[in-house]
Amino acid sequence: MIQDDAIPMLEPVRLPAHIKALVVDDDGFQQALVSDVLHSLQIDDVTVASSGASAVTLLNTASPPFNLLVLDLCMPGMDGFQFMDTVAKLGYMGALLIVSGQKAEVVRAASMVAQWRCFHFLGALSKPLIKQDLERVIAQAQAAR
Repeated sequence: MIQDDAIPMLEPVRLPAHIKALVVDDDGFQQALVSDVLHSLQIDDVTVASSGASAVTLLNTASPPFNLLVLDLCMPGMDGFQFMDTVAKLGYMGALLIVSGQKAEVVRAASMVAQWRCFHFLGALSKPLIKQDLERVIAQAQAAR
């Protein structure tokens, strides 16, 4: 897990009772892993996108809207930073969790951007993803309801 001691959390993030998740990652293995963990937590409404551009299209057409984004930072075309910028301009109001293999300082910068963009920021996890870390982050946000 990325150390988040330099990233102050403004308030606990709460997930709604029904979670509609969008996993944005160009790696099929990571998509499957995150989806499987979410399903194991009784989050059955999970969609995957292999690029930032396809995720934006899904966000624009989803009804009801997604309320949880699980985002990789390093993707071809639109990277995670560009994706956050675009999604913020679209008015996305849900939760965001970063899952990335980038260096800690890059993830820390992305975490700050996520908070500046006023996302409901759940935190940042490093790759390779440890199932228990993702379970813990989601469970904490669900318990905060």
